Formats: sequence, C-alpha cells, structure tokens
Amino acid sequence: INPVVFSFLGDLKGKVVLDGACGNGYMSRRMAKTEKKVVGVDFTEKLIEFAKHQDNPKNLEFFVGNLEKLQFQNQIFDVVLCNMALMDVEKLDIVIAELSRVLKIGGKMVISLIHPCFENPPRTYAIFEEKEGKKTRVGTIVQKYFTKGLVIDERNVVDNGEFYQHYHYMISDYLNSFSKANLCLREVSEPNGNEILRSLGKDGGMNDDTPTFIVFSLEKLK
Repeated sequence: INPVVFSFLGDLKGKVVLDGACGNGYMSRRMAKTEKKVVGVDFTEKLIEFAKHQDNPKNLEFFVGNLEKLQFQNQIFDVVLCNMALMDVEKLDIVIAELSRVLKIGGKMVISLIHPCFENPPRTYAIFEEKEGKKTRVGTIVQKYFTKGLVIDERNVVDNGEFYQHYHYMISDYLNSFSKANLCLREVSEPNGNEILRSLGKDGGMNDDTPTFIVFSLEKLK
C-alpha cells in the first residue's frame, strides 16, 4: 500500500511530521528524506531501540510513547501518519483524538489499516473452487462483523508463543471517531494489492475479490 499512502501524504517538503505507531521506523526513515522533521513514536521499547540504531538522518527522532497520551503540545505537526496500527489499539476514540490534538488546524492525517470488512482470520477466510486439480479463489466468508472488540486467533501463533490478536471495529466506528476529533474525510482508497504489484512489475498473489486494506486522507478542521 506504500504507493497509495505516499500519494495521500503528498509533497512533504518543509513539513513537520508525526509517525504514530512507527514500529521499526521504516516509514519514518523514508519520509525523512524530504520532510523538515520527522518524529516517530511507538509503544514497544524494543522497536524504538532498533529504530534509533539505524542509519537515521539528523531530522529524524524516535520516542517511546503511547498513542492514548502523546507527550507533545497541541497543534505542532503539519502531517500525522498512522500506518497499519489502529486495528491494534483498544481505545480507538482516545487515540484518534490524541492524533488530532497534536495536528495543526488545516493539517493532514493519513491512516491505513487492514480493511475492517475483510480483515484477518478467524473472522474472515477465503473460499476456493477446485476445477481440474487447480484451486481458484472465488470469494471471502465474513463473520461477526457487528461484534466489536478484541479478536484472538488461536490457530495463529506468533514468535513469542502467544496467539495473534487484533481489535475489530466497524467502518462506522472509524468514521465517527474521525468526526468527533474534528477530522474531515478528504479521500479514501481500497487498493487492489495485485493491481499495485503488477504496476510495479511484480507478481500478484494477493486477494482480487476483496480489498485487504483501506487508506484514509483527512484534514483537521477548526
């Protein structure tokens, strides 16, 4: 989804940018090539330590922090990016409000996440049709869309031996959180992963029947 995300971010020259839930700093380092200053914040200390020890430019800083209570003054960032993180937060309204608080009036916020209608198992899984010994994906089963909250996939064990988990919200929850935080939706994309890969000269392999991701471009109003 990087082509869509960077298209939504637009020209970052001279901007001060917050990368909320920056992880290992991958997107922060990419943005710092053109921006005036980039600040990356993440809850996980090990990821921030990793990010700090990369070949980072001088206009890039990393901090351990919680998106529920950011340690920044009001309205200090021109742009806020929250890339592939909101499906991992417990208090959606609070996080969106905090990201909006530190964004300048008229500033831009870009949010990407796993599409809540077609998210990860166990709520969603693919169905296939077999013809002449070849399996073809023909659709997606979606379950419990209206049941919000923590979802644990007991069939999927991550590196530390725990089960994969995420928080499920409906699209209306995201849109209402944006509205309550005085964020106006300017553009939205449900990118087809295969089309993006093919445009980059790479093989597909992702879902063609449903979108895997959704990306929002928002503007903070007065």
